[in-house]
Amino acid sequence: NHGGLVSSSSNRGGRGGGGKYPNRVGAPHGGRGSKGNYRGGGGGGNHHHHHHGGGTREGPHTGYVRMRGLPYQATKQDILDFFKEYKPDESSILLTYRVDGRSTGEGYVMFADPSDAKEAMTMHRSTIGSRYIELFISNKEEHARNVARSTPPLR
Repeated sequence: NHGGLVSSSSNRGGRGGGGKYPNRVGAPHGGRGSKGNYRGGGGGGNHHHHHHGGGTREGPHTGYVRMRGLPYQATKQDILDFFKEYKPDESSILLTYRVDGRSTGEGYVMFADPSDAKEAMTMHRSTIGSRYIELFISNKEEHARNVARSTPPLR
C-alpha cells in the first residue's frame, strides 16, 4: 500500500517540475471553455429552413404525425432515427400494411408533447434512404384506427 503512495508522489514531483516551462502553464488557459460556449449557442436554429403549407399540415397539433412515402423496408428504428431530436414515442410508431402484406408507405408516430410534433414537422420532405417523407398532422383517432393495419397480415 505504502509503495503505491511513494511512487505516485515521486510522479507528482516530476510533473510539477514540468510546470515550470511556460508552454506547460499556457495550455489550459480556458481556450477549451470558450470554444464550448459558442458551440452550445449555435446548436438551435438549423432545422427551420423548410416550411411548406398545404393540406393537413396546418392546424392544431395533437402530438400525432402521419408519414407518407416511407420506403417499403422502413423499420421502427428508421423512424426513431429520423425523428431522434424530437422525442418520438417508440411504442406509438405504426407502419401500415395492405391486405396483401405490402407496406402502404404510410406510418404514424406520436411525440411526447404536441410542441415536439410541431417541431418534427420541419422534417417534411426530408429523406429516409432515397425517399422523400411527407409529414401531415394526424390525431389520436386516426392513429387508433390504423393500429390494426400496423402488423403484416398473417398468412
